[in-house]
Amino acid sequence: MDHLKRKWRNLPLRTFFMYTVLIAFSVIFLLSGIIIWGCAAFRHYLLPDSDSVYLSIQKTYEDGSEYTESHLLEFGDIPRSLPQIIIEDAPVRETTDPSPRYAIEKIEPSYQRLTPKRKLAYTACGITMAAAPAVLSLAGIILCSYYFYRRKLKLPLQLLSDATARISAQDLDFRPEYDCDDEMGGLCRSFVQMQDALRENSRKMWAMLEERKNLQASVSHDLRNPIAIIQGYAEHLENKAEKRDLSPENTLRIARNISLAAKRMENYAESLHTLNQLEDITARRQEMSAPALAADLTEVFSLMARQNHRILHTDNAPSGASSCTENETSLLPDVLIRIDQTLLYRILENIVGNALRFSREVIFLDLSLESGALSVTVRDDGDGYPESVLQKDGKTFFPSSFPSGQENHMGIGIAVSRILCHKHGGTLRLSNAPCGGAMAEITLDVS
Repeated sequence: MDHLKRKWRNLPLRTFFMYTVLIAFSVIFLLSGIIIWGCAAFRHYLLPDSDSVYLSIQKTYEDGSEYTESHLLEFGDIPRSLPQIIIEDAPVRETTDPSPRYAIEKIEPSYQRLTPKRKLAYTACGITMAAAPAVLSLAGIILCSYYFYRRKLKLPLQLLSDATARISAQDLDFRPEYDCDDEMGGLCRSFVQMQDALRENSRKMWAMLEERKNLQASVSHDLRNPIAIIQGYAEHLENKAEKRDLSPENTLRIARNISLAAKRMENYAESLHTLNQLEDITARRQEMSAPALAADLTEVFSLMARQNHRILHTDNAPSGASSCTENETSLLPDVLIRIDQTLLYRILENIVGNALRFSREVIFLDLSLESGALSVTVRDDGDGYPESVLQKDGKTFFPSSFPSGQENHMGIGIAVSRILCHKHGGTLRLSNAPCGGAMAEITLDVS
């Protein structure tokens, strides 16, 4: 029984409506037949001889006596001769007139012989017989429409209306549920997909806004150092000038330091310009072989490592696991992936560049492909990321957070790489490997 109910509920709208109308008109036909048969039976009870007429005949004798009687005839029956009428209660008399005169007084249908109440009932039955099919058809149409709306349209329309109102109020933390396989169920599922896309876009937008906010806050913070340097040297020059205690060597040193601070400010401004340009970049994906991509990456970054006197180890394993020891090189699955090589190389140039800068001897580049996602892990044998960098996870500049000798380096490459990963439907995560060294995990959607 439950199976039949589910099957009936999951019927397509057109099929459901056709079946509903067919059932309704079958019931109407049956009820109309019952009503018409009942009314016809009742009319027959009221007037069994409805097709008969009564012939009233008047007999007149020569002596002036008259006798009138009625004779029952079937409708359409025209006798060839007047019937021989015997009046049982007429007195017996002797007369010389062998053939009295006859006269037809009136012919009336049997309906006229009914009482007024029976006439009303008989007429009402006739009206009912004629009106019943039309009335039942109208009622059937109304009931079909109501039943169809209530069973197929009311709940999904209400769900969609409420969901639209909640989305308008910027509430995306809900999921309208309508468990039905008809067209309205498909519409609700499409609405849920749209809602998921809105939720994901909203999440990405807020992440982007948060990232931009962090970048702006970081730039404001990082600009304080060169500004403070310039202000300090300006005050120093002012004090020395008042005391007339400025040597040419001291003046030259101060000028050089002010120039370096101004250069750092210029680099910050250029970095912000670069980040703003990234907003207009879109991923232009093209199909290519995964093993061919792995071979290209290995060749390019091996050359880059040799130029910086480093060793690059690759582990292109299908499983996606990165290890802390050198593994034999194995190829990625021989499948086609959709990827923007330009974005990928730009991301890896920044990440590998950082690894070359802070590593001692070896850099590890591991690639894996699983469930339509390409994972690239870059790890070095250096001291790892400072704790301040991991806490902010590469969302800002870090000019003062890197080891000695790298104080002028900015984490702009990490910020750029993170934005480009988002453009390609992926993520960038920074951490320190359990066996030591900094590790950057890049995941890109290549489905």
